[in-house]
Amino acid sequence: MKKSLEETLKEVELCKEIYRLYALEHLTMSEISVKFGFALSSIHNKIRKFEAENPELAENMKKKGKEIIPEDYKQLLQEIAELKKQVKSERLRADFYEEMVAFGKEVYGIDLKKAGTK
Repeated sequence: MKKSLEETLKEVELCKEIYRLYALEHLTMSEISVKFGFALSSIHNKIRKFEAENPELAENMKKKGKEIIPEDYKQLLQEIAELKKQVKSERLRADFYEEMVAFGKEVYGIDLKKAGTK
């Protein structure tokens, strides 16, 4: 039996709304199933159908779905602080290495920078 244009449009809008709840609102398929009164498998199929028929829109919705919350911001600040510590430590190592190379050249007359290359 062929669906009318109006029924098809309603189905597309329903799939889009279900996908929006899933991707942007982060509702589980079970929660969406309860909300709409559909079986879990129907929700799963509608989500997969929407992704297959609208890959670009689905990808954009997934990207928008991850909003930065204060906890994310705090975590990023902590990560930045840790990376700054690591950079500082690596700079100290690099400076120490440079000093050792200079010391080796001064004391032993060996240019370690050139000795390693052939």
